[in-house]
Amino acid sequence: MTAKDQAQTDNTEQPAVDPAAAAAALLASLNEQLLTQTAQGVGADALNRQIVEAVNLINTQLAAHAPTLASLGPELLIRQASGLVAQSAASYFDGVTKLALASQGVLLRQMTESIIKDDLDAATESALGALNTHLLVGGAAAVAAASGVLDAEGVNQALERINQSIAQFSASQPERTPTA
Repeated sequence: MTAKDQAQTDNTEQPAVDPAAAAAALLASLNEQLLTQTAQGVGADALNRQIVEAVNLINTQLAAHAPTLASLGPELLIRQASGLVAQSAASYFDGVTKLALASQGVLLRQMTESIIKDDLDAATESALGALNTHLLVGGAAAVAAASGVLDAEGVNQALERINQSIAQFSASQPERTPTA
């Protein structure tokens, strides 16, 4: 009768075995057995001499090239960094542009509804908000230009035109006095 059968007949449950602890114990016993065999010289004669020499040659070559291999990873990361930055900037610009276009659509709808209701103050505010969404796109374009995705000179010119448009619109609107 096995221990499992005995436990079932006794109506008692087996304690749960932790798989990580069992694996660690098994690994420790295997390591101990291999170290004992190595210390006694067991198994050294069973190895093929050509395989041992080939492994030693590969280990020597790897040791000679270790500094080059160790620096390979960081160099690749440095080379890839600029591409990753450009890709992130392009994604950021795309996201902000979509958000600005959605905002403009909402603001232009509000402006149109305010004009229909003859509420010119609300229409003016919505129009100014729609113009300000261009600043969001301009800021995202500046980030993209800084990373090399967009032409920096073209972005600067676009930002200047946006600022001029907002200034002209703001200047054309009469000063609003707060109503009490």
